[in-house]
Amino acid sequence: MRPVFAVILLSLSIAVANGYTVEVSGDSHHGRAGSILSEPLCVTVLDSSGRVVPGVTVTFVVNSQQGSIAAPFSGIDPVVLEGDTVSGAIDGLRLTTGADGVAGVSLKLGDETGNNIVESVVFLPDGSEYCVDYSALGYDLMQLIFQIVGGLAIFLLGMKMMSESLQRVGGSKMRILLKKMTGNRFAGLMTGTMTTAIVQSSSAVTVIAVGLVNAGLMTFQQSLGVILGSNIGTTITGQLLAFKITDFALPIVAIGFVLYAFSTSKRKQFWGKVIIGLGLIFLGMALMRQVLDPLKTSSSVKAFFTNFSSNPILGIAAGTLVTMLVQSSSATVGLTMTLAASGLISVEGALYLVLGDNIGTTITAQLAAIGGGRAARRTAVGHTFIKLIEATYFALILSIPGNPFLKLVQMTSDSLMRQVANAHSIFNIFNSFLFLPLIPLVARVCKMIVPVKESEFSRTEVMLEEKLLDTPEIAIVEIERETVRMAVVARETVMAGISCFMTGSPNGDSIMKKEDQVDDMQRDITIYASKLFQRGLTEDVSLRLPVLLHTINDIERVSDHAVNMAEARERISGNIENAQGVLPEAAREAAEIIENMTTAIERSLASHDRRASQKVLALEEKLNRLDERVKDYYSESLSKFGVADLTGLAILDFINYCERIGDHLTNVAQSLLGGGFWHGTDDNI
Repeated sequence: MRPVFAVILLSLSIAVANGYTVEVSGDSHHGRAGSILSEPLCVTVLDSSGRVVPGVTVTFVVNSQQGSIAAPFSGIDPVVLEGDTVSGAIDGLRLTTGADGVAGVSLKLGDETGNNIVESVVFLPDGSEYCVDYSALGYDLMQLIFQIVGGLAIFLLGMKMMSESLQRVGGSKMRILLKKMTGNRFAGLMTGTMTTAIVQSSSAVTVIAVGLVNAGLMTFQQSLGVILGSNIGTTITGQLLAFKITDFALPIVAIGFVLYAFSTSKRKQFWGKVIIGLGLIFLGMALMRQVLDPLKTSSSVKAFFTNFSSNPILGIAAGTLVTMLVQSSSATVGLTMTLAASGLISVEGALYLVLGDNIGTTITAQLAAIGGGRAARRTAVGHTFIKLIEATYFALILSIPGNPFLKLVQMTSDSLMRQVANAHSIFNIFNSFLFLPLIPLVARVCKMIVPVKESEFSRTEVMLEEKLLDTPEIAIVEIERETVRMAVVARETVMAGISCFMTGSPNGDSIMKKEDQVDDMQRDITIYASKLFQRGLTEDVSLRLPVLLHTINDIERVSDHAVNMAEARERISGNIENAQGVLPEAAREAAEIIENMTTAIERSLASHDRRASQKVLALEEKLNRLDERVKDYYSESLSKFGVADLTGLAILDFINYCERIGDHLTNVAQSLLGGGFWHGTDDNI
């Protein structure tokens, strides 16, 4: 037998009808589903003198889809009105009060969690009737838990599916918003609001903000503005949940499935998943509402929820804990709205849960900052710091006699669900604009809590942030930035290789260290890109990613040839830079061309400068002509004198390495000029 929870509450009510007194007992019972309540449903009839009245006819009829009348009975002459006497499933029974003036029946609760309603009619001796309605709640604890947890799980699954799919279809808009974001606080606020409105998840935007700060793509103060904006954007979810469209949850899922299953366009498939997610959100709420609604008839259960939620400390703590556990503020708001609509908690109690929800949502940023840099941790601390202050002073406002905020919320709508949604919206919008001018002050406090050195903001600390992989449109921007940084290091390696060949300094070991750094960057980018490939990618990202991988391979080969230059130096002595003759002059010309090509390709990658890419192609043609001219010259010299010059061979190899470097740089330039699905980078991100 499954473990169950049962509470029996015996109630007694007295009514006077035409000189007769009817005492009613047994209402508001609770018990295990499928069991017989230990307390019977009874009526006692008394006359005006208080003496019991025997022989009064009383009927008991089950007026719900579950439950049945069962023995033992109190009274005499029982007659079955409805049901099956063989199976014992009696739905209606007529009795006569006995010598003690009592008529009563036992109630067997239905097998499912829910209300069992019995209607009783007392036919008084004077011909009048007195009606009594009994309500008994039967429930199975495990079934109750599974249905609530299951409904919440479906809700969270819907939120996750909708949010992730919206990130896929709206990722390009997110990237554009983040690129256009400036140091202006209001711009950051609007960016956070619009981005959250696009992806319908403040947690996702918060994680992205922490990831961008950790990757060096966003400043700490910019992230605070974005997070404040995300608090506004997330209120859209609450307003959406307040619409009474749970009855259409399954049709919405069906529509989304058709779009997802039968569409050949990836974008349409993602939109199908968005619609499926929306339907699952409402389906989850409907399941929770279905199991919570019957509980409002239980005075003890309702008293528990009311006492719990009306206690500010307990209410805020509960909202915080639930949000931390499910890591979704929208889920907690949805559950709070369902409890309010079911009559289990008041709007005032819901407000305390909403305050706790706003504190609990900071756990996402804290988890995202684990393992990140100090700048990312400051963003998480700033988020938590703001939310704690908001919840504290708002709790004080709610404690003001007369509760003006509650009255304001109640004026906004007659719907309890809408009142909770409006309270959530007012709270977040007001506080976001309140803290917007205080961002510098919050930043200073966070710097004191998590001190950071200026060196931690250096460009060399840019990392590939794992937390951004779930937002491919943002993750690929980071790959592009890291590719630019790799190109810078490769250019430094090449220039060091040229200097080594020309002058003997720096030595080959230092060049090898730089080349190893380029190799490490190639490996890290490739691993990161392979993880990104495993995500659901839009067509745009799936086309851009292979081009980027080819680009980093070409850049890595460029640094390899720098090492070859250093090795060629070992075969000669003297300073080529000041040497006279055709070959030394050709070497210096090749070195100058490569310097110009690497500079141009770096600029082209960083800003998508088409003229710089075209310059690379022009320089490549010049380098090819130089290579051919030098080879012809050396062949003629060799045939004329018949002696191979070691220095000449080394210079010939050096120019050949330059030509190969030029080929790889040309590959990169051609991908950029050909579209290459490369969007460049922007230092304003």
